[in-house]
Amino acid sequence: MSPIRRRLIAVDAQNLLGCHPADASAACWEFAITESLNAVGFREDTDHLVIAVAPDWAFTVKALAPFARLIVRGGRHGADLALCTALEDTNFIASRYSEVVIASGSHIFRRSVRALADAGVPTTVACLPHQTSSALTATAAHVTWLDRPCAVPVRTRLGLAA
Repeated sequence: MSPIRRRLIAVDAQNLLGCHPADASAACWEFAITESLNAVGFREDTDHLVIAVAPDWAFTVKALAPFARLIVRGGRHGADLALCTALEDTNFIASRYSEVVIASGSHIFRRSVRALADAGVPTTVACLPHQTSSALTATAAHVTWLDRPCAVPVRTRLGLAA
């Protein structure tokens, strides 16, 4: 364990919107990034921030968090998979960070959380209510519930029949 209380904060930007990224306004993107960082107590001077996003949204996210390491990957679950890859070296992470915060509700991070726990790294999952994998939250040492930045569009709530 690192003697410095430095945390690795890994953010799945699109998962924090509460809607499809194409439906998200600029204010929604800003709320998702800034409020999630505020909710987990991000400290720019000590914490290491990694944000993963699809290529279509890379410039939007980089403008909101210019101090973050940005990981860009396209395809189905591209950003999720890129972030999982960044979390794979659990021995390296355990030697440098006192905690990992994963800001996402996607079930795909369940293995990362379990591997980090096995390496002795406590993990907090920061996620949206009603949009989060229960298997993920059950695996995490701590859970921080985030506010939803966007209202779900009417066509999503009503479905295609509307």
